[in-house]
Amino acid sequence: MISWKNDSFRRASAAGLLAVLLAVSAVAPAAMAIDPDDVHLDGRTIVGSYLSVAGSNYFEGCSGSWKPDMTIQWLRDGVPVPVVPPENPYLYRLRTPDLGHRISAVVTGSPVNCADRTVTTPPSDPIRKEPMRAEGFTGRNAFEVMARKPDGTLMLYLGQDNAKGWKDVRQVGPGWEGFSKIIGAGDFGADGVNDLLTQNTEGRMFQFNGTGDGGFHTYQDPGIDYGFGPGWNAFDKVLGPGDFDGDGLNDLLASEANGDLYLYPSGFERVIKPGVYVGHGWDVMDLLIGPGDWDGDGKVDVLAKDKSGRLYFYGGDGHGGWTTVRQIGQGWNALTMVGSAGDFNRDGFNDVHGVNAAGDLVMYYGDGRGGWKGVETVGWGWNIFNGLY
Repeated sequence: MISWKNDSFRRASAAGLLAVLLAVSAVAPAAMAIDPDDVHLDGRTIVGSYLSVAGSNYFEGCSGSWKPDMTIQWLRDGVPVPVVPPENPYLYRLRTPDLGHRISAVVTGSPVNCADRTVTTPPSDPIRKEPMRAEGFTGRNAFEVMARKPDGTLMLYLGQDNAKGWKDVRQVGPGWEGFSKIIGAGDFGADGVNDLLTQNTEGRMFQFNGTGDGGFHTYQDPGIDYGFGPGWNAFDKVLGPGDFDGDGLNDLLASEANGDLYLYPSGFERVIKPGVYVGHGWDVMDLLIGPGDWDGDGKVDVLAKDKSGRLYFYGGDGHGGWTTVRQIGQGWNALTMVGSAGDFNRDGFNDVHGVNAAGDLVMYYGDGRGGWKGVETVGWGWNIFNGLY
């Protein structure tokens, strides 16, 4: 053990230690706050959302001034992708051409101080479309149906994770009685969480963004229109079929009382584009159902019930049009609150539900090929509700 006996020895030793430390610091690089392996992409891999580079402080100080410390070259499956101004060069907006592909980035530090500092991020997960209604409201990708009581209370019924049947029921909240239409249309915000669209008696459409746990955000600022504007009372039927035109964003179909049907594609930043005429003669129908891909061809379809109770299948072509139409049932006037909320029996195919005169919830199981594989009563007392979504 060294004993500090006198001040002169102590001062000399301290001076020697300082000299050693200065010599070491002159040859050793400064410790970095982050490792290059921590540089990666961040963001939701859904069309409409943004990707950014996390861990970018690895490049701090590279420019030696106020100028940017790094540049980014975005890659799609390893091939450079130009980012057209005025997009932020540090953000990558996921668009239709990215569907099914993986995005990565080559990040290069400013040559002023970091001429040899370049990192290529790991590729993202494959880019997918906005989640559809059948994926539920809690992120489980399981059957979940919203039910509204006459007093405006909204309830959420959750199906099992991996088996047929019910798991839980919870109250979402009051105040939903003032809406003439409630539409479960899937994700309309490119955040991976399903939302609800509502129409009030004046014809204004509002969007309630899902929280991801079965609830919804509410907005109190009367000066902000959280929705798609007025005029929706011109339509007698409005449906959220999913991505009907194939651009990766969920859309709306709306029919006028004269039978004209319009596609309202959604755009970036939570907007609805002008309507596109996609059919006529829909005035013979009194109900539209969005079951997702009903026949297994990878495109979303539509089911429609006419006023005589016949049920028809309308195949979507994935580009905003149709492939075929055929009758797939009759006698559906015996049911109320008919809809489709996902795969109840967990066989991989979406199903259709309805409430009969006794209040039974009846499930019609789809076979994934455009037809049926059975019917079953899965609940009682559902006539206490005035809407299922």
